[in-house]
Amino acid sequence: MSAATLDGSTKDLGKGERPAVCVIVPVYNAMPYLDQLLESLVEQELEAEKFEVILVNDGSTDGGPAVLDWYASTHLNFRVVHQENHGWPGQPRNLALDMTSAEFVFFADADDVLAPTALRKMLDFAQLHESDVLIPSMAGTHGRLVPPWLYRKDDIDAELPKVFKTLAPQKMYRRSLLADHGIRFPEEKVRLEDGIFNAHAYLRARRVSILGGESLYFLRARDDGRNISSGGLEPAGYTSSVATICRIVRENGLNPAIADSVILGLYRRKCLKIYTPGRFERYGSERQEAWLAAHAKFIKEFIPLDLEKNLAEPYRSRSALVRIQDTEGLLNLGRREEDPFIDAEFWGGSCNGAEGYDLLFQASITGRVTMPEMVCELRNRDGDGFVAFSLTRDHRITGSYGKAGLFRGHLPRELVRSLGEGVHDIFLSTYVARKYLAKRLSNPSHGVLPSDYEGVKFYSTAHNNLSVSVQH
Repeated sequence: MSAATLDGSTKDLGKGERPAVCVIVPVYNAMPYLDQLLESLVEQELEAEKFEVILVNDGSTDGGPAVLDWYASTHLNFRVVHQENHGWPGQPRNLALDMTSAEFVFFADADDVLAPTALRKMLDFAQLHESDVLIPSMAGTHGRLVPPWLYRKDDIDAELPKVFKTLAPQKMYRRSLLADHGIRFPEEKVRLEDGIFNAHAYLRARRVSILGGESLYFLRARDDGRNISSGGLEPAGYTSSVATICRIVRENGLNPAIADSVILGLYRRKCLKIYTPGRFERYGSERQEAWLAAHAKFIKEFIPLDLEKNLAEPYRSRSALVRIQDTEGLLNLGRREEDPFIDAEFWGGSCNGAEGYDLLFQASITGRVTMPEMVCELRNRDGDGFVAFSLTRDHRITGSYGKAGLFRGHLPRELVRSLGEGVHDIFLSTYVARKYLAKRLSNPSHGVLPSDYEGVKFYSTAHNNLSVSVQH
């Protein structure tokens, strides 16, 4: 194996085998964050001869090129390429991809950081499970918001509607998957170029896996606000990129129900986010009209009425107003949405015998408020009996994501028995903005139910809500 020096020649790394992993990093004016990324690569637990780093300097003017040269001269597994500014990360990534023979490639950004165990754990997991695409557990730093729901546990055969929730490029890919199917990043300046790349990779992969638990990759919010691909969204161009991803999904021969689920999720997250309270009203009238025109065109191609009905509120109401391009209706809806409401899901639980039940929930809140504390309520379906127990915020994400959270609670055995016999529905509730809010708990992800114990049985209803039956 060899690595390119500054003059394009090679230097012997002392190994004849190809590297297991190539870390590809496009670099443009990433100082002073670049040093931290490079040090995190030097400090990897994976042996240096098993991975290489290809750094593509895309015309930086901030002193970063000298830093790259130093690392390439002092670390045999680092290579650096200098080129004139191309202006977007797709071309540097493709250039490095053509330079490596590694079994896997991992795309990192120059202002982020990897945990010391990252490459070793990702490689071990991908090789053990023969994964073509591996999504590592990620977290945000310095104010970067990274919702943690996707990464809470391992998922060896992750389903497409789930993996399409992350379109960022910071993943490990089997290089032969990319080479065999000609999967490359768009090189022109186009939004969601990494989403277009991932759509092809996800749909061609034999197995997409999630390595959950410990955070292995940390995305940084830069103090100067100049993260790669940062900047304002242009309505027509951005929506066109979402449409491109959806066409890739439609044209891949997927089961129609799965394709619909993926497309509806993309539409909700990438398009309808524009109409969240306070956001749409900040735009001028010309920009509001541009978003509505772009989204109405998208709806006509991808979102028939029968699919729109599958959206939960408030997204269904937003979509109906976007469909008819009702600006004033959307502004009024946004003002009404300022009144907070919560959504809640059951994520799993276990029975500790006579001690009771340990339960895990996810809750999110809409409105101009931060995430409050939560209480779990068990209500007798016939109206005779009610108990509640407090929940604690999961320490891994406290303070990092203000509109949602994971909550844990212990339901004592004696509290369940005090309910009396019958069926009891489960709610999460809170007081926020001087209002009492409660939400029936759903179980859409089919979280693991606590085992039955002495007449107490947790179950999902026909409407996918969580209930518990008590028989003495």
